[in-house]
Amino acid sequence: MKKYVSISTALVVFIFVIGVAVVNMPQMILAQAAGHHYTITVTGNGVVKVNPDIATVNLSIETRNINREDAKSENTKIVQKLRKVLKEQNIIEQDITTNWFNIYPEYDWSSGQRFLGHKVSNQLSIKVREIKNVGKIIDLSTAAGATVVSGVQFGVEDNSTAYNEALIKAVESAKQKTTILTLAADFDDMRIVSVKETPMGYFGIGRYAAASEMSGCHTAILHNDIEVSATVEVVFAP
Repeated sequence: MKKYVSISTALVVFIFVIGVAVVNMPQMILAQAAGHHYTITVTGNGVVKVNPDIATVNLSIETRNINREDAKSENTKIVQKLRKVLKEQNIIEQDITTNWFNIYPEYDWSSGQRFLGHKVSNQLSIKVREIKNVGKIIDLSTAAGATVVSGVQFGVEDNSTAYNEALIKAVESAKQKTTILTLAADFDDMRIVSVKETPMGYFGIGRYAAASEMSGCHTAILHNDIEVSATVEVVFAP
């Protein structure tokens, strides 16, 4: 009989202990929150606008001929002429690069597989360091034999100073967001515990304008400021 009572007593004690643990679980969770076991992670963005000091003009020389070697030879002659013209405009050899060079046969598929000849395509990137001469370079290049102008991109030669300013703005942006979140969540004052940088670089797209906008002048190429941006991921804790 004593043995039976002891077992019952043990079961009652065990159930009681479990019940206390269940009752106290919310209090434990609150205790963890009170112990500041939480963080706020935000992303901050910063942008700085600067004037471009460099432009890249992408253009292509395309030639066609029934004979492949003739098409290639003609293309080479145009490229040599173009390089000479660019040199006269103070474009150095290091600022002229080949993006791609293709030779492939062309066919007319509308009336069967009729061979048209070979097409040679040579795309060049021209780095222009005098922004005001971009339109002039385009006009001279097309006059020399360039058949396609596929885009103008503006940029900055050295964006380190602007990028550092953007980083500072990005961190300040993260701080402002955290202040709002801290008040909304009724958290204690937070401090930065880690920062992760995610570079975003810069970009600038040229805008074409008709030559008639500047009567008697070269093709007008307009540009906006360059946006140098930075992004950071910041973790805050009490």
